Amino acid sequence: MGTYQAPLDPVERDLAAAQLDDIAVVYQGKPWAAWKDIVLRWHIEAIASARAEAWIPGMASSKDPVVEETLSRFYRHHMRLTISHLKAENLDLRRRLVDAVACARFYASGASDAGERARSMLAALAPDDAVMKAGQSH
Repeated sequence: MGTYQAPLDPVERDLAAAQLDDIAVVYQGKPWAAWKDIVLRWHIEAIASARAEAWIPGMASSKDPVVEETLSRFYRHHMRLTISHLKAENLDLRRRLVDAVACARFYASGASDAGERARSMLAALAPDDAVMKAGQSH
């Protein structure tokens, strides 16, 4: 795996050299250990700044209208799918809530069926529920 080296702008190089010169002037004659942390902090800030300015598709604006249109279509497609799934899930949850309320009303009315309605309701609400499997074995 090779490393990628972006072309260096001469102005950026001069700016970096000037910043390092400023650090060196302040710590001139002092041992490396005294100013190593300052150089390290400067380097990490430079990397963080470069990453923040880098263009990542979908994370920052692009200058290319083709890329913008492609990303826009991609996001619209996924948003439509997500909304569709959420609507279906919402309807299913509402149906389950109505069924659960009907079951609660059945028992609140004083009716008794030895828990048969509750078991069937729980099985319908959570078919793969381990608690239901354990409860039916008794």
